[in-house]
Amino acid sequence: MKYEYKFVEVPLRENGWGTQANEAFEKCKEIIAAEANNGWRLKQVVIPANERTGLFMPYCYQIIFEKMRQTD
Repeated sequence: MKYEYKFVEVPLRENGWGTQANEAFEKCKEIIAAEANNGWRLKQVVIPANERTGLFMPYCYQIIFEKMRQTD
């Protein structure tokens, strides 16, 4: 079996400002539900650190989806 993967980034900040409490996570839930309807399975949610700032602060949610690749 072969799989394909899709990565969706949800920023924790809009225009340099932090989002309201739970706003980014609510957006994640909406994206997960929408992608599930399109046949994608949630694989993992990652919160990468922004290494460029030197503070290693999180800047987004990285949502990883998986789907079985269609055979040719």
